[in-house]
Amino acid sequence: MGLREVADELYGKPAGDFTASRNAAASGADKSLAKEIKALRKPSAAAAAINALVREHPEVIDAILEVGDRMREAFAARDRDEIRAATAERQRLLQSASRHVEGASASVVREIEETLQAAVIDPAAAAAVHSGMLVRGLESTGVDQVDVTDAVALPIDPDALQRSAPARADRAAAATKQKESAESASDRRERERRIRSAEKALEHARAAADTLDDELDEEVDRRSDLEAERDDLARRLERTQDELTESRAAERELRRRITQAHAAVREAEKALRATQ
Repeated sequence: MGLREVADELYGKPAGDFTASRNAAASGADKSLAKEIKALRKPSAAAAAINALVREHPEVIDAILEVGDRMREAFAARDRDEIRAATAERQRLLQSASRHVEGASASVVREIEETLQAAVIDPAAAAAVHSGMLVRGLESTGVDQVDVTDAVALPIDPDALQRSAPARADRAAAATKQKESAESASDRRERERRIRSAEKALEHARAAADTLDDELDEEVDRRSDLEAERDDLARRLERTQDELTESRAAERELRRRITQAHAAVREAEKALRATQ
């Protein structure tokens, strides 16, 4: 088994199992291969989750990358209806991918979505995701090419790059060539930059809304605790008032009996004097 086969197996495991599995694989290899295996980097939680999606739900990843090709083709053709349709489909697919990731924190889910978003925008990022050997997340600025440096454990196989770019990409290139006479490259980049910027702003707004939702949940929990405490205090106050009423009645009874006792003392003293 060569390094690529070992890496493909290792990056299919959960991030928490990676180090132990890598060490086990190295221990059973010859000296040269073992050194290369030990040099394989542990994936981040988000990267490991995406690697798992590539293996366990390839149809989800393929659909996301397909939308990326559709969007690039639509931009080249200046087809606004197709851009809107592809954008809506991309959002649906990103949410679907997130639902396949169980037990991940909000920050990890956001990194997964950002990485898949980069794959939609950039063919190099798409190839990196499609490799199934990501070691870190990806991020797109919407302007520059996505930086995939050191993002994949091993150099991307040209065949994998080809698989991540379906034949329709050729049609997109042809459409781009036809439109270049009517639209300069700089104009096209500026329009795409504005669209990416708006999409990024939407993602940030969603993140801010999620944060506010979390704060609201915490405030609701705090209010519930305070209401429970208030109800407990109300019950304690009611018991205290009942005990106070009983205490007052007992005090009145004792005062009445004391008055009677004092009267009895005076009568006894009077009778004693009468006998002397």
